[in-house]
Amino acid sequence: MNRSDCTKVLAIGGGPANLSLAALADPIGDVQVSVVESRKSVAWHPGLLWCGSRLQASAAKDLVSQVDPRSRFSFMNFLHEHGRLYRHLIASSDYVSRQEFDQYFAWAAQLLRVCLDEAVLSVDHDGRRFVVRTTRGARMAESIVLGVGQAPYVPECARDINSPRLWHASQHLDRGLPVDGKDVLLVGGGQSAGEVALDLLSGRTGRPRRFTWVTGGSGLVPLDDSPFSNEWFNPRFVEYFRELPAEHRAGLLDRQRSATTGITGELLAQIYRRLYELDYLTRSGLSHEVLAGARLTGLSETPDHFRAALLDTVTGTTRESMCDLVVLATGYRSRLPEFMAPLRDRMPVAGDAYETGSDYRVHWDGPDANRIYVQNAAQHSHGVADSTLGLAGWRSAVIINSLLDHEHYRLKADDITVSLDRSAPIGTGPGPDLHGSRRVEGGVAR
Repeated sequence: MNRSDCTKVLAIGGGPANLSLAALADPIGDVQVSVVESRKSVAWHPGLLWCGSRLQASAAKDLVSQVDPRSRFSFMNFLHEHGRLYRHLIASSDYVSRQEFDQYFAWAAQLLRVCLDEAVLSVDHDGRRFVVRTTRGARMAESIVLGVGQAPYVPECARDINSPRLWHASQHLDRGLPVDGKDVLLVGGGQSAGEVALDLLSGRTGRPRRFTWVTGGSGLVPLDDSPFSNEWFNPRFVEYFRELPAEHRAGLLDRQRSATTGITGELLAQIYRRLYELDYLTRSGLSHEVLAGARLTGLSETPDHFRAALLDTVTGTTRESMCDLVVLATGYRSRLPEFMAPLRDRMPVAGDAYETGSDYRVHWDGPDANRIYVQNAAQHSHGVADSTLGLAGWRSAVIINSLLDHEHYRLKADDITVSLDRSAPIGTGPGPDLHGSRRVEGGVAR
């Protein structure tokens, strides 16, 4: 089918970011958003959606509630529409499963008429509007919003290996082979690595003969989910971060990694308890090594095995390990989509990062009426919260306000506990110097 109609806004990618944008734009007549998704569904990290996987954010951090809690696209309304609100509140009083949020996203995508199985091939500009060529023809758009998500990261030493015995954690449920009697190497020290480790030890696909877990340079670090660290996911902190000089942003971002790259204390306890049970309470025959603070520096394939080079970051020594299967829980990285190649020379980029404004608008040399926005690819300029689900609704509302050139959604009302003084220099201690916007005099906050 050839598409020659012109839409106000074309959102490329049907993940949570652009679902949020379309949901918040739905009641606004002046912002018409069409969403295209290359896959046949909007499944959210399907390779990690095993039973029992939990959402790390509050259910209130859905597509819309933090901006418009009365929206029909809220998670609470999803539960109500499916007749399970009360049962959910009883069964999930302290957490929400990722599987249920995946169902919620699929429901929202259906209501929003997301165009599935339509891959974007190229984006160009004809002088008046964007010309977006897809596998179903051509679309015209006044503005575009890129929400293609981050790409699975594969270490350089493994990029040339194409084997069914090696896979990224994002493919674990789809690609995971029976591990019974195998020597399995798991690489990575984040939440996904922890979830894969627990799955490999569960016996779901058999039990390994030997399990080696290489956790990366920082070892097994618990996720920092404390209240004051969670202030980094407050819109007020994003605005503060955005105004810092680039060199200060980079240093601060590095110190905030503990809020996104660790493993929850609960999951660490589950893994430790499972290893204890296998060692002392069962006849598993499993041997295991948890190499906290080791890195994978080399990987080669033989006809029957892999040979891995493992660097001990404490002693600086390297050892070899033979294994049958390798799972890379090595995270994700932002990417510049190949379909943007026709416009690549018209917008400044640094490495794999767009140059963006405070409203997530990508700088380019085209007409002001034709705008490019980016979702989930501006951590370098907007802080650690940009790669998480927690601020998806707020970010979408910022983009909508920018498209309208006026404030449709009120975004300045919410407060923050940590005081932010934009006139104060950034210190050299463990965190930023955050002083002064609230003075405390006589025990009374001003």
